This record gives sequence, C-alpha cells and structure tokens, in this order.
Amino acid sequence: MKNWETELNDFGFSHIPNKTENELRLILSKLGNVINETDVVANSESKSLVTSDKFLDFHTDNHLAKYIIWHCQKPAEKGGFSMLCDAEKVYAELNETEKGQLSKIHVYEHKLYPENRNSNPIVREIEGKRKFYYSFWLAREKYRELPVFKKWRNLIQESEHIRLKLERNDILIIDNHRIFHGRTEITGERFLKRYWLNPNYTNSKFIINAKDSSTHSN
Repeated sequence: MKNWETELNDFGFSHIPNKTENELRLILSKLGNVINETDVVANSESKSLVTSDKFLDFHTDNHLAKYIIWHCQKPAEKGGFSMLCDAEKVYAELNETEKGQLSKIHVYEHKLYPENRNSNPIVREIEGKRKFYYSFWLAREKYRELPVFKKWRNLIQESEHIRLKLERNDILIIDNHRIFHGRTEITGERFLKRYWLNPNYTNSKFIINAKDSSTHSN
C-alpha cells in the first residue's frame, strides 16, 4: 500500500483516514510552511463561498499555496462530498494549438499577499513543471467566450472525478497546482480546518483574511 507522500506525488492528492492532531502536525511539517490556516464552517446564511453550504464548482485556491490540507472536525450530515479533478489529464485532451492558446488566458486572483499578481495564466511551465490556476467565475467574460476556454471547461466537467466524503479526523491533501477541487451541496453543519502550505514561501504579510474572501474554498 502506498504511503501518502507517494500518492501525493503520483496522483496529486492523498486521502488519509482518521488521523490525530499530532499526526496532522507531522504531515504539515513535512510539506513546508503553513502560510494560512482557516476554519471552514458551513453556513447557509454566508455570502462567502468559503463558508457557504452551496455547491462549489472546480477551481484552485491562491497560487502561492502549493498544497492544501483539510482536516475534518465534523462531517456534513448529508452531502459535502469533496470533488477532485486532475488538470494534467484534462490538459492531455487538448491539441498543441489549444495548449498554446490556454497559456495566454489569464484568470483574476485576489491579492491576499504582497506577492500575488492581479492574474495568473491557466497553465504555465516553470523549470519543466506545469502549474495550473483556474476558477471559472474569476475569468473575464471575453475569455469565457473563446472556443478553447469552452472546450477546457467542458473537459473539466466531463472528466473522471474523484469524489470523497470526509469523516471526522480524516485528512485530504491536494497539490493545488495540479488538482482542481470543488464540493457538493452541504446539508447540516460541516467543519473543516484548512491549511495552505508552500515549501518555498513564507508569508511576510497577509493582506486579506481568507475567511472573508469568496474565492478560496472547499
């Protein structure tokens, strides 16, 4: 059976059932600097996606988060399934012309850290490794109308998805530069602790509280 580090490297994610707080801290220490920690508590009255109980489409979080970890404190009464989509598999369905066109499409990013840009390309290659950044609702209308963007979105929706229900003390780790995540609608309370990690970045200043941002969620 593969360990979580091998799974994360091979598949871009790892689901680890029933781990203690101490075991969580050990995993966090192996993945690098925690640049943000957020309580994600479902609330039917919330106007923010991060604390909403609504369905959430596939997206990535802030590009400075290389990894995202969720530690389930209280599972949803019903629904609240985490949905994962491997961007590499979707990208492989495009031809070379479409791949070039996709790299020129930028998606808006909220400035949570001084190092954040105003936007990021959907795909870029750095030192031979691809990094994906995607949120449909943060793309400008003119980009949404492009044939390559429409094909990209359709491929994401139609691809084979991983669907997981996190139980109490479960941990889910994803590579935020490769795996798009979303969730199904939540019924009842659900409480996750969410961590953003980056082994190569230490945040010197956090401009906006992530709890108040509507773009970073699960």
